[in-house]
Amino acid sequence: MKKINKIGIYSALILATSFSACKKDFLEVTPTTAINSAEAFSSPEKIAAALTGVYDLSTNGSYKYNMILNSDVKGGDVLVVSGAGNYNRFINGYQFIENPSSVEPSDYWTIGYRIIANANQFELNIPTSSLADAQKSAYLAETRALRAEAYFWLVQWYAKPYTLDPEALGVPLVLAPLGPNDALTGRAKVKEVYAQILSDFLYAEANIPASKTSVYRMTKGAIQGFLARVYLTMGDYPNASKYAKLARVGKPLAAGSTLLSGFINPSSEWIYALNSRTDDNAGFITVNSFYDPFDIGYSSFRAADNFFNSFAANDIRLQQFKVNGVIGARRGQEGFLINKFDFNTTPAQNQVIIRSSEMYLIEAEAEARQGVANEAAAKTALLAIQQRAGVATAVSANTGQALINEIMTERGKELYGEGFKFLDLLRTKTPIVRTAGNGHWALVNFQPGDNKLALPLPQSELNANPVLKGQQNPGYSN
Repeated sequence: MKKINKIGIYSALILATSFSACKKDFLEVTPTTAINSAEAFSSPEKIAAALTGVYDLSTNGSYKYNMILNSDVKGGDVLVVSGAGNYNRFINGYQFIENPSSVEPSDYWTIGYRIIANANQFELNIPTSSLADAQKSAYLAETRALRAEAYFWLVQWYAKPYTLDPEALGVPLVLAPLGPNDALTGRAKVKEVYAQILSDFLYAEANIPASKTSVYRMTKGAIQGFLARVYLTMGDYPNASKYAKLARVGKPLAAGSTLLSGFINPSSEWIYALNSRTDDNAGFITVNSFYDPFDIGYSSFRAADNFFNSFAANDIRLQQFKVNGVIGARRGQEGFLINKFDFNTTPAQNQVIIRSSEMYLIEAEAEARQGVANEAAAKTALLAIQQRAGVATAVSANTGQALINEIMTERGKELYGEGFKFLDLLRTKTPIVRTAGNGHWALVNFQPGDNKLALPLPQSELNANPVLKGQQNPGYSN
């Protein structure tokens, strides 16, 4: 795949940067080599292939898989073992010692802005294409949703949480294709980035056709799921609950046994996922590889002692720690082996991004945070998750902060390994503390807003854009 030799926002500005040999059968398009934007929008077939390329960027092993894993190890419920045979992946993230030249900050930024750049090309070229108006709206709905998702990842990693400081610097907003002579831009405010994210997702929700049903594409349910996440992250709890309920329509919770099936194929509750094939996959860089307990993959993620001990004996999810017939197996002293994700059956592990279980937990949390009048709804949503796990048959007796704490604990047990814990700690303004005796080999104590809780802007981007040089996150030298 040919690429422009620039970085981040100012790379991939010609549509061709993402339109490489994509092999996703579910998109039913023919792979294509890189082409310029005028040619890419010259026929319905080429436009369809172009969209395949945008989706394919999301399956880059250095992007969503990596962000999910990095959020896990920063969150504290799991850890990456020291000296792991994984080429030191996630060692820096686990210790919060990234710098502007670190790999992860550069990869998240660069790939995120490539997705945005290509979505912007659709925004520019689809209105004047030969497609029918309904097709134009459908394409713009999908690509604006993809742009919104990319911005949502970026603003969470590189800026202070909305709930902490919406006036803080966010990330640059680039909403149209940029040429080599166009003016460079600085960072928008956090609240401005979120406003754009909402604008894109709400447009997408209103315009995505009901005929879009693939779990591997943006659908109305997937878009509503992202809206639930965004509103929760902003502290807009009525809308978070509203969209969580909408997103799970037609996506019932699966049987408890599906929680033990390896998370490689969609169940009834999968709302949005990354598709993987045996001839087009991230291989050893997937979530499943790092969680694999059998030394088949990188096999370097473990559960911290206090997290493992939080599962009740009758919790079906405790079986996710069963390895070679033993629940609570260790290999060394650093945490417990985890068998939630299958890396043995096939190299093509589809990666779930949104599940109905998350939507129940968003509803529960959002309702509980609105006060006593909403607690009945919160408890009902929480019970659905607890019943499926086998740990409760009646609604919780907790109220107030105790109920919120119970929901957050349940959220951790249900969604670990799926990329939420660190981002949850940020949005809830919870200190990030690791204490001795829990299997962790690096202890930390960060208060909300600590400089180390936002990634540094990549040095390569600072070099390419002088406007950003004075806008590096505090605590990092340019």
